[in-house]
Amino acid sequence: MHTIKGSLVVLLFYSLVVFVSTDLVQGNSNSGFVLPSDPGKVGKETLLGIDTDGDGVRDDIQRYIYFTYPDDKKLRLALTYYAKEFQGVLKDANDREAAYEHAKNMVRHGDCLWYLKDEESIDICSALRAKILNTRERSIAYIRYSDNLGGRIISGAPQKEWKDSCSFAVDDAGEDQ
Repeated sequence: MHTIKGSLVVLLFYSLVVFVSTDLVQGNSNSGFVLPSDPGKVGKETLLGIDTDGDGVRDDIQRYIYFTYPDDKKLRLALTYYAKEFQGVLKDANDREAAYEHAKNMVRHGDCLWYLKDEESIDICSALRAKILNTRERSIAYIRYSDNLGGRIISGAPQKEWKDSCSFAVDDAGEDQ
């Protein structure tokens, strides 16, 4: 890796070069947002991973969301709430009542994502879920969580209420430049 005037140059495969602003990664953001460092393998050593900034989202997942959707602030916000709830899913996987509460919240976050991205939200959530469940321990916890939902019914909001399912003010979230 080489640093060139505020850009991080990553050489991938033969000659593909990707430029990513290092201002956020190094904490030089005017917006006050600082992206945590990549936890690497250490982030996979425990069920809940590493969350250095204490925002409730694993650092690797926070980075994934930011770098995968750099130009879609509303989607990043919605996915951050989804990922935060997913941490609770993993943490409380063995608690039947907590699992049910998390499931109701996950449906609400899913309604929000569907409002923002329609059918595309299915693939977006699947990709994020794959990143979240990136260890055997996390996958087993998710299976336990799912088992604890057996026999329960959870309904999503009517389509006209999907926007209100978002945990942030969609109209006030603004757009990325």
